[in-house]
Amino acid sequence: MMKRIISLILCLLMILPVLAGCAKDPDDKGAQISMYLTDPLYNFDPAAAYGNEAALRVISLIYDNLFVLDAKGKVQKSLVEKYKIIEDEKNNEYKMHITLKETSWSDKVVLQANDVADTWQRILDVNNSYECASLLFDIKGARAAKEGNISIDDVGIQPVNEHELIIFFEGKIDYDQFLLKLTSFALAPVRRTAVNAVEDYNDWAKSPAIFPASGPYKVREVVYSETDGKLLLERNPYYLRDQEKDDEDKYVRPYRLIVDYSKTDEEIMSAYENGDLFFIGDIPLSVRGDWKDVAEISDAMSTHSYVLNENAVIRYYNKDYSFKSMQQGKLPFSPTLVEGQHGEKIFANENVRKALSLAIDREAIAEAVVFAKAATALVPYGVFEKDSKRDLFREVGGDILATSANMEAAKAALDEAGIDPSEFMFSISVPAYDDVHVAIAEMVTEAWNELGFHVALVPEKLINNSDIQKATGEPLLGVKDDVFAENYKQGKFEVAAIDYVAFTPDPLTVLAPFAKYYTGGAAIEKYSTTFNIPVHFTGYNNPDFDEKINDAFEETDAKKRATLLHEAEEILMEDLPIIPVVYNQNAMLVNKDVLSRVKFDYYGSPKFAKLKMKDYQLYIPSEEEEEDASEPVAEA
Repeated sequence: MMKRIISLILCLLMILPVLAGCAKDPDDKGAQISMYLTDPLYNFDPAAAYGNEAALRVISLIYDNLFVLDAKGKVQKSLVEKYKIIEDEKNNEYKMHITLKETSWSDKVVLQANDVADTWQRILDVNNSYECASLLFDIKGARAAKEGNISIDDVGIQPVNEHELIIFFEGKIDYDQFLLKLTSFALAPVRRTAVNAVEDYNDWAKSPAIFPASGPYKVREVVYSETDGKLLLERNPYYLRDQEKDDEDKYVRPYRLIVDYSKTDEEIMSAYENGDLFFIGDIPLSVRGDWKDVAEISDAMSTHSYVLNENAVIRYYNKDYSFKSMQQGKLPFSPTLVEGQHGEKIFANENVRKALSLAIDREAIAEAVVFAKAATALVPYGVFEKDSKRDLFREVGGDILATSANMEAAKAALDEAGIDPSEFMFSISVPAYDDVHVAIAEMVTEAWNELGFHVALVPEKLINNSDIQKATGEPLLGVKDDVFAENYKQGKFEVAAIDYVAFTPDPLTVLAPFAKYYTGGAAIEKYSTTFNIPVHFTGYNNPDFDEKINDAFEETDAKKRATLLHEAEEILMEDLPIIPVVYNQNAMLVNKDVLSRVKFDYYGSPKFAKLKMKDYQLYIPSEEEEEDASEPVAEA
C-alpha cells in the first residue's frame, strides 16, 4: 500500500511542472490575430458607411446595435436586454418600451438610453443629411422634424432613465418591419460628446482619439501610409462585462486584430498561404482569379452603380481642354462654368441616361471583377420580398435591365434625345484607393467613349485633414479626408461610382431615398419660418415614384406592399437616375487550422468575439505599451 502511495506522489510531482507551464501568464492579454479585413477605412461614422460595402466589416466590430440580423435573417437582441410593445387603441397611443443591457463604451463610460436618443435625433435633425433617416419615420414626429415642421425635441424618442427608452409611434405599425430597420448599423449609437468634439461635426469619426467604441473592439491605432500602413483593433474591455466579476475575455476572446496595409496583393496572399495571415475579408482584385474556387462566397447586399447628377451642366467639347487636365481633376465641377465655357444639363434627359445604361456590358464587368453578378435592377440579392428570406425581392421581381451592351439601342436613345454625344465631355469620379471601383470605371469609360462622348476618368485622391479639436484647439493628427465621399455627399460630381449598399433587407429602405420626403437630405430654409424639402440631391424627381413609395410606407398588407415596391423599382429603372452595374459579392478566406467558429451576420460581416483559436500568438504588452494602452493613436 505504501509503495502505491509513494508512486502516486512521484507521479504528481512529475505532472506539476507541466501544469505550471499551462497556467495562464497574468500579463497575457490573449490572442493577436493577423488578417486582411478590408481596404483602409477613412471615416468610422456608421451612418456614413454605406457607400462602400466593405466598410461594414470594420464598423460592425467597433459598434454594437440595438438589434442585429443573424446569419439566418432573424432579428436578435444585441444591446437590448428586453422590449415590450404597448398598444392603447382607446387613446391612439402605440409605443415600444426598450431596456438596454448594462455595457460601456471603450473609455469606460456607461452606454445609456440618451446615447440612442442623441444618435437618432442627429440623423433626423432638419439641418443634417443622412439617407438612412427614413428608417426612423415610423416614430412619432420623425418625418415632421426632418421636414422642419416640429422641433427635434418633440420627436417620440424618450429616455426614461439610464437604461430605459420609450419609442412612440405615429399609429399601429408593422413592428417586425420596424425591428428589421433597427438592425441597420446606420442607426448604431454614437456619443454626442464625440460628434461635438471637432469644429466640423462630419469629421468626428475620422480619428480614434476622439470616438469611443460600443462594440467588441475599439480602434487602437490607424496609420495611413504606403510603407507601414495598418489598422489595429483591440478588445473593448468594458463590452457587456461586469468588471468586478467577469474575466476580461468573457465576451471578447481575441485581444488584437492586426491589419497590415503595407503589403502588395501578392504578399497578402503569400502570407495567407504561409500561415501568417489567418483571415482575408477582401481578396485583392489582381489575384481573385486564382482564388475564386477556394473562397467562401456570398451575396453582399450591395449594387455597384453609377449615379448621374441631373443638376450638372455638362460642357460642350473643347479640343483645346486637354484630357490630361480632366484626369488630374482640374476640370472644375459644373454647374459653375468657367468663363467662356457652355453646356447643357443633358443628364436630366431620361433618354441620355437610358443610352448610357444600354452601352454597359455588365456581364463582362462581372467577369472582370470575379466576385460579382451582372446587375439586372437596383435592389440586390439578399433583400426580402416580405418579412423573411424565404422569398427574395430580386428573384420575385426578375430581370429589368439587360446584362449585355446594346450600342445600337444606345445610339437610338441618344437620337431620340436629340443629343450628339461628340459635342459633350464629362468626367467619372471614383475613389482612387479602390482598385475594383477604378477597374470598373475604366471599362465604363471605354464604353461611353465608344458611344461617342468624350469621357475622362477622375480618381479622387485622399488629402490630409486639418480640422481643429474644440477641447485642445489643436488640429487632428494622421487623419485623411476622402475627397470622393465628401464631394459625392455634397453633389459635387457629374458621374459618381459607388457601392449602393442596402441599409436593411427591407426593399423600402433601398428604394425610398430616391423619393421626395424620404431622401434624408437637410431641409433648405427658404424664408424665416418655412423649409423647402429637397428632392434627391442629384435632382431626380418623379411624382409617380414618390406616390408608390409613400403608398408602400403606409401599406400594412405585406403582399400589397411588396407589389408597390416592385412597381416603384420598375419606375426607377425606367428613369435611371442611378445605373446599376454589378451586384457585389463577399469572398472570404479563413485559415481553419487556426480559427474556427468564425460567424457572419446576414449582412456578411464577420463576428470574431467568440472565436475558437489554436496555434495563435499571445500578446503580452511591454511596460511602455501598458502605459500607452488607454490612448488611441492616429498617425500620418
